[in-house]
Amino acid sequence: MKFKQKKPLPIAILSTGVFLAMATILGLQPSAKAQQQPVNQASNLPDASVLRITFDPPGPGKPKDTAGGASRNGGQCSQELAAQSSCVKPLMPTTQEGLTVAERPVFLVYVPETSAKQVFFSLVDENNQHIYQTKVPIAGNSGILSFQLPDNAPALEIGKNYQWAFIIVGEQGLRPDSPVVQGSIKRIEADAALKSQLANASPLERAALYGKAGIWIDTISTLGELRKSQPADTNLAESWKKLLTSVGLEAIAAQPFL
Repeated sequence: MKFKQKKPLPIAILSTGVFLAMATILGLQPSAKAQQQPVNQASNLPDASVLRITFDPPGPGKPKDTAGGASRNGGQCSQELAAQSSCVKPLMPTTQEGLTVAERPVFLVYVPETSAKQVFFSLVDENNQHIYQTKVPIAGNSGILSFQLPDNAPALEIGKNYQWAFIIVGEQGLRPDSPVVQGSIKRIEADAALKSQLANASPLERAALYGKAGIWIDTISTLGELRKSQPADTNLAESWKKLLTSVGLEAIAAQPFL
């Protein structure tokens, strides 16, 4: 068996058994002492073979003035209803911050099966000034909608709060009772240590770093992009399920991406 040295297999997607077998073949198996050492705390990364991405809510000294998200469909939308009825649901912890370091972040929202062909997206700033609006086409099937602010949308400014909303556009257009999900997001600047770690990290490692830093928007969107691009990867599927379950979104974990 030949292995290309220029593109080594990412350890993060290998099971422990497979990794050790390959390491033995290549003469790279660590010593027993090295295997017993704890994960380097400076990296803020979990054991790569476990594939467990966790979210640590911001602690003291970190921004805490943003909200998660809420649904409107004749009342608050429960997790169970979100996965099987006409509820729209954001992929966010309802009591935690929607933080991001991205200029144009990715928003993830669960959309139920519907006859509607479009979802209206709106973003406003702290002064209630419209920053960006657009209509996103949907196929009518239930699933997770992933929407990234496009290049022609203004970049989010560091330190500012924004309000976003997704509204299902029915046959009669936008109405006061149209199913809607809304929430807030705040862009922050990563510190020097996090920037350095992100620069040399794989996508899966970046998701773990964002989670440890309490930056939910980038945690879920980074892992979600991997899940969407590699739907047959069972390890990614398990990591996705565990992350969503850890914040009370288990009812949506099995939903496909639109």
